[in-house]
Amino acid sequence: MAHEGSNGTIRKVLIVDDEDMTRVLLKHVIDRMRVSGLQVLLAEDGEEAVRIAADERPQLILLDVLLPKMNGYDVCQHVRRIADYNPYIVILTARGNSTDRQRAEAIGANDFMTKPFNPSRLMGQLSEIWGLKN
Repeated sequence: MAHEGSNGTIRKVLIVDDEDMTRVLLKHVIDRMRVSGLQVLLAEDGEEAVRIAADERPQLILLDVLLPKMNGYDVCQHVRRIADYNPYIVILTARGNSTDRQRAEAIGANDFMTKPFNPSRLMGQLSEIWGLKN
């Protein structure tokens, strides 16, 4: 059973990537932050990501672009249509060009990160998102 965070809420993060190693690495980085009351959810395709987002309503979604069944941009758009739900969405992609960044912003992503990502930078971004003190 998940423990509650200091403000009485359980923080949930959804990691969406079709590559096992990337999911494991992202989960490891998040686990290293030792955030109390944090629950990490995993999805390996777009349809699963939308279903988990709708059911579990994680506050943060780390979302790869190239996914089976539904790409990350489509997942982001679907999640943005869920009523009374506004998670912080970070698009992850191996292609870091300005067109990808603009498309991510246009569909409602909050942030954009290129892979391979820097674990320290990711931890810093997550700390900012969650309002944690470093």
